[in-house]
Amino acid sequence: MQRIINYYRYLNLLSLDVALGAAISALFLTRIFNVEIRFHGLLCLGLTVWLIYTTDHLVDAKMIRSPASTERHRFHQQYFKMILVLAILILLTILPLLFFIYTPVLSMGVGLGALVIIYFVVQRKLGFLKELLGAVLYCVGVMLPVIALSKMSFNSLISVPAILFFNTALTNLILFSWFDREKDLQDNHSSLVTSVGSKGSKGILYSLFVIQLGLIVYAFDSKVEISILLVFVSMYLVLLFIFLKAKWFAFNDRYRLVGDAVFLIPLIYIMFVCIHLP
Repeated sequence: MQRIINYYRYLNLLSLDVALGAAISALFLTRIFNVEIRFHGLLCLGLTVWLIYTTDHLVDAKMIRSPASTERHRFHQQYFKMILVLAILILLTILPLLFFIYTPVLSMGVGLGALVIIYFVVQRKLGFLKELLGAVLYCVGVMLPVIALSKMSFNSLISVPAILFFNTALTNLILFSWFDREKDLQDNHSSLVTSVGSKGSKGILYSLFVIQLGLIVYAFDSKVEISILLVFVSMYLVLLFIFLKAKWFAFNDRYRLVGDAVFLIPLIYIMFVCIHLP
């Protein structure tokens, strides 16, 4: 069991689980909103998310002159050249995939990509807005196929499932920053937590969990499928458990292993849908 955990830790350090979680979440949301997406699109999304996260980690690793405080940045410092070569290969893989993506998705993706680049350039100066804007960009990226291809109006897309997913992403980012608060201060990384303090950010997390619970209760009275709600309930309970058992999850960055895996949970719903397809 420990060997499996160790292997998964390397996948987490390389952000492979984050990339897979983004692709799974995108497929999950396309199922919810009844939008078809090509395999090439999912593959391109996953690879692009990995490239964005990895580039950010490489830049941070390069800017930190001394050994980094976080295991992830130390890993990227140690294997900088190897990961950089891998990132270039992934970029070269993404380019031909773009020709197989639906034109509306590609057009919106280019615009979103420009915003993501701007975000990573100025994120050190965003302070308390860092996690909020990060969650917005992540959710728009994951929902890009839905936004670009759905026949529903934009207002109709801002539904309970979309809000639940956004709140999950925002809670996840703030929760991670809360765990990383001391390391961020040491490495001079700004975040909502470093801006408002540990107690203030803890209060914000409590509020987000209460809001999410209220949304879930409201969703039970709406027309949202029970199977979809069970996914969000599971994601909610995992993040809440990490928060309530913070001391245990803080050891050896357990919170990151489990927290990133939250976005793999929708795979259960996808498998359930596939099994019951006629």
